[in-house]
Amino acid sequence: MTEQQMIEKFKEGKGLFDNKRFNDAFSIFKELAGSGYAEAQFMMGICCAGGLGTEKSDVNAAQWFSKAADQGNANAQNELGVFYQLGAGVEKNLEKAVDLYSLAAAQGNLEAICHLAFCNQHGLGIEKDVAGAANLYRIAAEAGNASGQLQLGLCYHKGQGVEQDYTAAADLYYKAAKKGDKWAQFHLGFCYYYGEGVEQDFSKAVDVFKVSASQGLDEAQYHLGVCVLNGQGTERNLDVAVGLLQMAAEQGHIEAQNVLNELEKRGIIKNDG
Repeated sequence: MTEQQMIEKFKEGKGLFDNKRFNDAFSIFKELAGSGYAEAQFMMGICCAGGLGTEKSDVNAAQWFSKAADQGNANAQNELGVFYQLGAGVEKNLEKAVDLYSLAAAQGNLEAICHLAFCNQHGLGIEKDVAGAANLYRIAAEAGNASGQLQLGLCYHKGQGVEQDYTAAADLYYKAAKKGDKWAQFHLGFCYYYGEGVEQDFSKAVDVFKVSASQGLDEAQYHLGVCVLNGQGTERNLDVAVGLLQMAAEQGHIEAQNVLNELEKRGIIKNDG
């Protein structure tokens, strides 16, 4: 099979994958991966990691990612780095993870840049360097990466590696929130709720919390529940508030459960259990 034929065959497999025809896609990826096609080897790793068209296996996924990474595939280097960081399918090795993230980051892989920043920020497999982490997050953020924007926003919010700047934090949260990042949406709502970097506006906080909560984020469900319970930025509605608090509590949110316990203790709600 010529290189051009492999490219066309891979496009066919990717199209099948995107249309959730995983079994058919897997067959094509397997054929191409066996011929040493790096992109197909990477997709074999994705299929094995997710159990898509084949049995789920972190060990097999790591092996395929390794084959593609050895050929310089940046996506595979990044994914294999995640596996080494978590100890999934391979023995946990933070130094190896950092090396892989660095290789992928050098090729401009934005996810790898964020992962490398996280390792620098927390001293994982590399000496802790919060300023260096902020610089890496900035590279990803300026390239439009939502995770980089969120994390750089958090750096500005907390004053980690940069001078504390609530306005810069809120602006970065806004950019990531527009891309659908649920944590950025929550933190933007937090800024509106407390007036940090933006004018305090409970109504806007509620609007943003709603979007984040609809994506299942327990922190957003809790904060939205409190707003609805207290009538902050929205009409007070006990039933809706309790429903939101219960959704958060079911995910293990302790503060949400504490509020529910207090409401029950006061006789405002009854324990149906």
